[in-house]
Amino acid sequence: MEKPEGLITEEDTVYDVITKYPQLKEVLVKISPKYKRLYNPVLFNIVAKVTKLKKAAEVGNIYIKEFLYQLNSAIGKGGEFLNYFKSQIPKMQEEFLKKQFSKVDNKSKPDWFEKSVSFKILDAREIKGEPFAHIIDFANSMNKGEGFILIQSFVPAPMINYLETLGFESYTEKINENEIRVYFFKR
Repeated sequence: MEKPEGLITEEDTVYDVITKYPQLKEVLVKISPKYKRLYNPVLFNIVAKVTKLKKAAEVGNIYIKEFLYQLNSAIGKGGEFLNYFKSQIPKMQEEFLKKQFSKVDNKSKPDWFEKSVSFKILDAREIKGEPFAHIIDFANSMNKGEGFILIQSFVPAPMINYLETLGFESYTEKINENEIRVYFFKR
């Protein structure tokens, strides 16, 4: 779905939005008192021209989508904003998955990889409930120079990051859509 005409987005500047919809200055001040600075003509003409709404939301300490919804609602486009945002969810999911899977096969196999033929295998897909504690216990049973293979249906990035803090190195391999293998080696 293309962006509907007149919809306010995070890439718009504060200056452009308020110039087009002057009533939004009051809406912004209601959202956060920090936006009272917009009443200062010097700040408005200098800072607002270069400040995108994404940054303005950070300054106001408000979630960007909530911020945009409030602004669009104030100009009668709240429903259009929600429909447009919903239409973007599949695209965001795809980008997220690409980012997650970019860790797969992006580096050459480490020098210890040939030892992985003797690694124990832990298939997290078969663990009932939350596997985190089970995986950590399994990892803690490893001595230096040992490793294990974690099988999961996705790249377990938080687990990889956590085990790195415990002295593990990792290598990730995508076998198929439902099987990701993460090889962990304790240095």
